[in-house]
Amino acid sequence: MPYSLQWEPHGVYKKFSGLVTGAELVRSVNEVANHIQFAGARYEISDYLGADATDFSQDALNEVRAVRIGSFSRNPRVRVAIVTLDEGIQQRIYSTIAARLTMHQTKIFSAVADANAWLGREVTETV
Repeated sequence: MPYSLQWEPHGVYKKFSGLVTGAELVRSVNEVANHIQFAGARYEISDYLGADATDFSQDALNEVRAVRIGSFSRNPRVRVAIVTLDEGIQQRIYSTIAARLTMHQTKIFSAVADANAWLGREVTETV
C-alpha cells in the first residue's frame, strides 16, 4: 500500500510512498474521514516526500473534494498540511485553495517540521 496512517492524540499523519494513484488517494481520504477519531481531530498531515510519483485523474481529485466537503460538516476544525516538493501537487493544491474548493484550512509545506510548527503538532522521537 503506498500510504500509511498514524493516528495520534490530536490528528493523523498520512505518509505516501512509491507511485500514488488517484484511487489510492481517494481511499486514504475516505479512510481518514470515516475514522472514529476524525470528529475530534485537529489536524491531518499528508506527507508526499517519500512518493516517487503521483497519477491523479481529475475524477479522483473531484472525488477527494466531495469527501472533504462532506467531512467538513463532521469536523470543520481540522487543518490540513500537505508536505511535498512535487510542483504538480503544489500547483493542484494552490489552484484548489484559490478557487475556494477546499473548506478546511489547508497549507503546503516543503518539510514536515514546518507543518508540525503550523499545526502545533508535537512529535517525540523514539529510538
